[in-house]
Amino acid sequence: MTRPQRTSVPRAGAVSDVNWHRPLLFAMPVAALAFGVGLVLDPISGQELALDQLLYPIAVVVLSGLSLSLWLIPHSIHWVITTLVFAMSGLFLSKLIAILYFMPQTYRVQIQMTETFFWIPALQVLSFFVPGLRGARQASLAFFALFFLVSGVYVFQALQSGKVSGIVYALLELNLANLALLVVMNMFISFKDRYVRSVSEVETMRQLMGTDLLTGLPNRQRIDEVLAGRVFAGQPFTLLFVDLDGFKLVNDTLGHVAGDQALQVAARRLQQAPGADTFVGRLSGDEFVVLVSGMPSGGQMVAERLLHDLSQPIVIDHQIVHLSASIGLSVYPDDAPDPRTLIQHADSAMYAVKSLGKSGIRRFEADTDSAIERLKQLERALSQAQQAGQLHVMYQPICSLHDGVVRKLETLLRWTHPTFGPVPADEFIPIAEHNGQIIALGSWALRAACRQAQRWNTVTGRAVVVSVNVSPLQFIQPDFVELVRSALDEAQLPASSLEIELTESAVMRRLDVIKSSLRELQAMGVKIAIDDFGTGYSSLSYLRDLPINCVKIDRSFVHDLSSPRRAPQFALALIEAVIGIAGTLELQVVAEGVETLKQLEMLRDLGCDLGQGYYLSPPLAEDAALDAFLAPALFAPRLPTPT
Repeated sequence: MTRPQRTSVPRAGAVSDVNWHRPLLFAMPVAALAFGVGLVLDPISGQELALDQLLYPIAVVVLSGLSLSLWLIPHSIHWVITTLVFAMSGLFLSKLIAILYFMPQTYRVQIQMTETFFWIPALQVLSFFVPGLRGARQASLAFFALFFLVSGVYVFQALQSGKVSGIVYALLELNLANLALLVVMNMFISFKDRYVRSVSEVETMRQLMGTDLLTGLPNRQRIDEVLAGRVFAGQPFTLLFVDLDGFKLVNDTLGHVAGDQALQVAARRLQQAPGADTFVGRLSGDEFVVLVSGMPSGGQMVAERLLHDLSQPIVIDHQIVHLSASIGLSVYPDDAPDPRTLIQHADSAMYAVKSLGKSGIRRFEADTDSAIERLKQLERALSQAQQAGQLHVMYQPICSLHDGVVRKLETLLRWTHPTFGPVPADEFIPIAEHNGQIIALGSWALRAACRQAQRWNTVTGRAVVVSVNVSPLQFIQPDFVELVRSALDEAQLPASSLEIELTESAVMRRLDVIKSSLRELQAMGVKIAIDDFGTGYSSLSYLRDLPINCVKIDRSFVHDLSSPRRAPQFALALIEAVIGIAGTLELQVVAEGVETLKQLEMLRDLGCDLGQGYYLSPPLAEDAALDAFLAPALFAPRLPTPT
């Protein structure tokens, strides 16, 4: 299983333990051998020095002992190197003092310096390159300081006495070389430390950017990268879209801290899914993705295992929490050729599981899940529609059935998406009502209608009435009346030019609140219409008890008037009853869905005041709606019968 990398801080010297162990096991015996060779060959070469006969055996013993310790105790690198630096620093400093002050000042001094002090760079490398050796580094710096001091004193004395020999030049060259090496090493180490730190920070940031901090799983960005890589590889795999059932209840009842703990437990259980090449990531909220390599049967087995594991109880704060999962599957390349579509298809399959009762597994089926997928795509797109300028308002004339003159204009919200094209209102309005977006959309449409009505009033010099549909969810908001007042004030529109349309379901939702709001609106001068009358909780007592001005008869009854197969007698009786009571209560009656001349004539004969429908006029854009309002009539009025 692929698991996210964890960012951790290594212990001091952890890197050196790996990188320096073997080189030191090789180098220290070689150095011991070199001192042993010097001990044997110095007398033969005629360069024997009494101090060497004392120091070289000590060096051989120290180096051999340190090598044995490092071999027996692999993690003893730090104290081994520190001991080595202290011992060799003492040896070199003793040798320098001995050859400068206790040896005849001949060319043999330079030979002794050459054969011994070329080991100093190795000492610098050990003390400065291995990280975490603070003691060794301090010892090395102290050695160099003393080395320079001893050399400086000797050179000064030589200059004072006027005996400047090759030894002075050799000392100057040796110390300048050591100083240059020391400076270069410090600069290099400083650069290396900054570079390593920078690379580490970049790597840490990269890991954090691709990791969900709550669960430690790869996040959406990393999921997209892995999906793209697997699609590029062309090998088949199954994508599991996992949504936790009951997670919202945990959040609502136990709080978000408990919800976070539940997500962490679920993430651990997902990580335990079988398969060496299984990838687990968190999309968002309680949604996870699992990628299973191989044939679909393997993905199905993993899904069944996860369904079982996720359904096991969770104990949070001494309380038992029960979760389950709805899992949708899509298979590459059978179900989709690209990562985005794969996720969409698996999401649609998961949504189908939710709609069928949750806690189940389903593979994407194009024939049955395409409608669900379109619904979810529309829901996501609708959230951006207003900001993207994809919404607009159309106006359908409502005219007198007696003379054809337009009396008012109903506002209709329309959505044109760049990919889906025109989206029917009966498709996107329920989506907006379900997820609460209808409140923002309704507010936008109300303000747009008020502004347009005021423009028409200014152009025509006549009172144009616009009728605006209001969602039940929007109407019961505590600030709805203030919203209407604000929209009228912003547009400087008289309240008498605005009519609010409510469905029967909106009226029945909270009848006491509805009555209070309706009275406030009427007191402002706003007209009230009941839309789709006869389809909901139809009661003619509404017409008497509610403060309304207009009743709109639903199009289904108007359609039945001219259809013998649809019980026209019932429709006729209802329409007659509504028109009769409305006349008594001095209410307007509007017939919706007038699509034929026969329907128009029957409604007119029944005494209906107003009508709207495609026979009279379809919804129109702003300019065309104004032309319709100014037209003498939308149809030829019926002439009076001659006497």
